[in-house]
Amino acid sequence: MLGVFLAFGVDTIVIVGALWYIGQIPGATAGALSAAILGVFALWILVRWVRLRRTDRPDTESADSTASRDQCTPFEQLKRRYAAGEISDAEFEERLDTLFDADRRAESSEDRSTRDLTERERG
Repeated sequence: MLGVFLAFGVDTIVIVGALWYIGQIPGATAGALSAAILGVFALWILVRWVRLRRTDRPDTESADSTASRDQCTPFEQLKRRYAAGEISDAEFEERLDTLFDADRRAESSEDRSTRDLTERERG
């Protein structure tokens, strides 16, 4: 898009300059048209720059918290919710126990599957 816009703007300025040079349009008109084209081009660059700056940094808490929640473990998410006051002491402890139980079950199933695999390799 930038290339097309730049080519159109430069071509138009060159044509306006040529028309002024051969005396077909007055100098004030040529200057005003060239200034208008350069102004639109500068405005377009400014708008693009602002949009890029806005999307590069998350300036809202919701975008920041959503991104951080996606990258955190369930335990870290639980700690954050408890620290923010979203859940009570009892609910925090209950969910913490649930997480630890799930971890223990996952570890024991991994141990069993490793043991079964080792026995199959031997047998």
